[in-house]
Amino acid sequence: MPEETFLKCYQVGDLDYVAATNEDEARKVLAEMNGDDLSIYVDWDVELVNEAKLDKQWVDEDPPHAQCGCLRQWLAEVTEPTYLMGTEG
Repeated sequence: MPEETFLKCYQVGDLDYVAATNEDEARKVLAEMNGDDLSIYVDWDVELVNEAKLDKQWVDEDPPHAQCGCLRQWLAEVTEPTYLMGTEG
């Protein structure tokens, strides 16, 4: 049976969210975005984002802290593996 190739939202590490087809690709997206070697991310935790987190509204960090969207919305807008959003540590 072929592996599913539709994009899903993954949390990579504690702070970053990417659209990818699997965990390895999620690590690759983050490595490429940061200009790093993929080997740096091999041991990083990668987790499929749950339904509640997909629908949680994100807010702008600057006042007036307006809502700026949710992971499900951003995931629906992309057609290839890509970085979606991150937070500062």
